[in-house]
Amino acid sequence: MGVRLFHSETTDKTIELQHMKRRQFLGQTLLAGAGTLAATTTAPVLAAPFSPLPLTKALPPEPDAAQKHWMNLRFGMFIHFGINTFYDEEWSQGQHAPQGFNPTHLDTDQWCATAKKAGMKYVVLVTKHHDGFCNWPTAYTDYSVKSSPYQGDVVAEVVKSARKYGLEVGLYYSLWDCHEKTHNADEPAYVEFMINQITELLTNYGPIVEFWLDGMWKKQSTGWTDALGKRAPVETFMQAWRNEGAYRWQIDRIYQLVKKLQPNCLVMNNATTEYPGVPLHPVDGRSGEKATKVVVDQKHWTFAAKERYLPLQIETTMSRKGHKGKFNSGSWFWHEGDTTAPTVAQVREWLDIAAKMEANLLLNVGPMTNGQLRPEDVAVLGKLGS
Repeated sequence: MGVRLFHSETTDKTIELQHMKRRQFLGQTLLAGAGTLAATTTAPVLAAPFSPLPLTKALPPEPDAAQKHWMNLRFGMFIHFGINTFYDEEWSQGQHAPQGFNPTHLDTDQWCATAKKAGMKYVVLVTKHHDGFCNWPTAYTDYSVKSSPYQGDVVAEVVKSARKYGLEVGLYYSLWDCHEKTHNADEPAYVEFMINQITELLTNYGPIVEFWLDGMWKKQSTGWTDALGKRAPVETFMQAWRNEGAYRWQIDRIYQLVKKLQPNCLVMNNATTEYPGVPLHPVDGRSGEKATKVVVDQKHWTFAAKERYLPLQIETTMSRKGHKGKFNSGSWFWHEGDTTAPTVAQVREWLDIAAKMEANLLLNVGPMTNGQLRPEDVAVLGKLGS
């Protein structure tokens, strides 16, 4: 049975007034929620001004997983060994016969055992220096170990020894090649030559933690000095790199190849001792050749409209003596008669500097012609870990 509503004139007015108040309340509620005007039976009610929360500045990007892994390695061994070792050179022009390369007692286990004892966690081997001689039997030139009496594969031996001693492996590759004719005669063809060689290195030797490029200056003639002949500002140098060097080397293509073949491999490109720590984009880390002083180091850099954290690696060498006017602060390759070496305290100071800079230290050794480390290097590095 339905409920019958009884009402009088007074009751009707009361109900109408209640309906009006309800409509006003709903109109105000809609305005506050949606920021629009709502019609009511009285004057329209405007919403209160929108007050967003105060904007906070975005935090700078952190290192990605691959960078964090590499940063945790902290200390590594750089190994300069090649055709120069056998011809008493620091830099040669690709003129030396590969028959001179003959390490009769190559002992990569000794190299890696010494690195392990010193507290190092990775090694970076020179696979090809500026002379163009290749430490692996590449299919793309005869100027390699396959044309030497050695008839082996130095890259493979180092990789095997490194993994035996629990070390990770990085590779150095010189963009500049004094022996390969296409380097000067046909730049596109030379880029294909590099692409093929880099593909060999990054597919035949397992995981590679670092790919260190060098020699970029041979195809960048601008951006080094200003109008007064003084060192150009960093911004000028970097822009010249992108406009000239990166274009001629097709460095973007090389970077993309490395990341395709080994996504977790950090790419570095040496900006020389003139611009230590300056990134030659695109890269995943920065090189500070012989930058063994504590300085303010910029960690965040922007490229391709994206800000990234780029860790630093400081490279220096055990030798404290130059050779034939080259690198008076210390040679990279072995030279007979050079028995100079840092003290244990000096190496520890370099490690302390690297720690303060939040950088890795990559300390170079130059194995002798017999394929073993200098006794001076073994002695210092052996005491370092004790």
